[in-house]
Amino acid sequence: MTYQPRAITTQDGIDVGGWTVKRYAVSALRDTPPEPVHAFAVLALRRSLPPPHPHGGSHAFSVVHEDEDGCYAVAAWWSLNRVILHTRTWLADWSDLTAPTEAPGHATACLWELAVIAHERRSWLTHIVRPPQPDVPTYLADAITDKF
Repeated sequence: MTYQPRAITTQDGIDVGGWTVKRYAVSALRDTPPEPVHAFAVLALRRSLPPPHPHGGSHAFSVVHEDEDGCYAVAAWWSLNRVILHTRTWLADWSDLTAPTEAPGHATACLWELAVIAHERRSWLTHIVRPPQPDVPTYLADAITDKF
């Protein structure tokens, strides 16, 4: 496979089971994936996220990725201590985006999804971990949209 940049777009944030979720999309096929692909990502989040932290501060992000062979979703959430990132990765065939399966071999992310994860790490560190008081609104607004 030859590496080609792909469009990464930022989607509107959502609440999933008490978690505030930043959402990203990657496509090898078009600028922005269609709604069924985004619904697949939400389903992956619902299957991945634990109960929210008891006193708030439950933040997550997702990366949905469409390719010719199917769709992938990375669900990622920050631990209560703010320094551990948990992830689960899901796949689905184009024939049934409502039936995600966990990625085999504990796969985490591809090169394009890692661009989002790297951005989220920097953003989390800059706006949540390092300041004396977390700046959640700035963290939630800090997103990437470009070709990577």
